[in-house]
Amino acid sequence: MKRFSKLLSIGGTCLILLLGVTSQAHADTPLLQRTSSYSVLSPPTVSSTFINQVLASYHSPAAGKGQALFGDGVKYGVDPVFALAFFMHESSFGTTGVAQFTLSLGNLRCIPVYSCIDGFASFPTWEAGFDAWYSLIRDVYVYKWNLSTVEQIIPTYAPASDHNNVAAYINTVEGAVDTWRGGQIAEFGSVSQASTFSSAQPVVPSAAATPYPADYYSILGKPSVDGAFINQVLTQYHSPAAGKGQLFFEEGVKYGIDPIYALAFFMRDSIFGIQGLALVTHSLGPLPTPTTVTCHCQDFQGYRSYASWDESIADWFQYMHDYYVQQRGLTTVSQIVSVYLRTKDTSAIDFTIKEIEHRVDLWRKAQAQTPST
Repeated sequence: MKRFSKLLSIGGTCLILLLGVTSQAHADTPLLQRTSSYSVLSPPTVSSTFINQVLASYHSPAAGKGQALFGDGVKYGVDPVFALAFFMHESSFGTTGVAQFTLSLGNLRCIPVYSCIDGFASFPTWEAGFDAWYSLIRDVYVYKWNLSTVEQIIPTYAPASDHNNVAAYINTVEGAVDTWRGGQIAEFGSVSQASTFSSAQPVVPSAAATPYPADYYSILGKPSVDGAFINQVLTQYHSPAAGKGQLFFEEGVKYGIDPIYALAFFMRDSIFGIQGLALVTHSLGPLPTPTTVTCHCQDFQGYRSYASWDESIADWFQYMHDYYVQQRGLTTVSQIVSVYLRTKDTSAIDFTIKEIEHRVDLWRKAQAQTPST
């Protein structure tokens, strides 16, 4: 989630809002050409029942709150299909990042009338978070700034100057709106693309869990990408870990793990640190506590949090080596993902396996075509 802070004055009350953005679309995905203006000011184009179906399909902790999301849309004159699209883009409907704890549809920065968690406004209920988001869109973007369409709102909501992929963000929101107005639940082909994190405190995967059979993608091996290639990928996505390619490479060599897999998991978990919990924890992946004596990390809501990306990268490789490879005897993507996700949802597991392995294939091909220096 790319973020920017803006001091907003609403009814005489100053609100410091940090508006989050996720990019489910890849950085190289072109913006589809659309003819509609996608104005957020509209009567509802989806029902409360349909909203509940979407939230339930993505295992949202806000499932069952469709009437509240719908009712607030009517109250503020904003089509709730847009609130639903932003909610998906911000936190996969409350299943990832700080939204799991703050109950915030839009990951707003601290607001005086609400409590704060690590700089983010924390709401007592999902309903309160919905209302705050609708109020922001109508009272500030529409009434104050005269911005009423997706194309107008997002460049300010997530400016390119803050390294946001504005085109991809617009494309994703409008694509979701089109899909849902067409009566379909899943925007990306499968609801399994939604994160599998729950709002409960994370735990180390149970040793009793039955992993998938091994496949042909073993994480063990020599590096199939070099440090320079890793840096190119991180830079392309404006990752806060850009420049750490050599460290990825060296830690991979140290633990006998091909760093291309660390890169693939990093992309899957937080799009290289630009969204979700990684913004707070500087974590390459959502590794659970308890911490270890060798981990230079702290506890944050049940996950490991680091002072630097260097510490996070080193700990990820060690954790994968010590826990998955040595302790569990799991060495392939299929085996690891089936435990790593901590879910029984086989569609989510299958999708993530394919997602990681497809990305590995693409990068290996790209590395092979890169001229040697």
